[in-house]
Amino acid sequence: MNQIIESKFLSAKLLINEIKSHGLYENIHDTEFKVFSQFGDDGILQHLVHQTRAEPQIFIDFGIQDYSEANTRFLLINNN
Repeated sequence: MNQIIESKFLSAKLLINEIKSHGLYENIHDTEFKVFSQFGDDGILQHLVHQTRAEPQIFIDFGIQDYSEANTRFLLINNN
């Protein structure tokens, strides 16, 4: 990973810990953060996976072109 992505990834890890410690949110948009997604989808998906205790083993991401911007890339790297 390049330095910019590593910095975003480390910032996201801190946000994940903050989101986990806060628990439930009144507004799902409070969990948004962006590492690889176009908007705030990385944080929302991470929050939903944590809240549902889901263990995603298969996912599909449509319209991703070269996978540099993708809703599932952070999940793939962070959650293996």
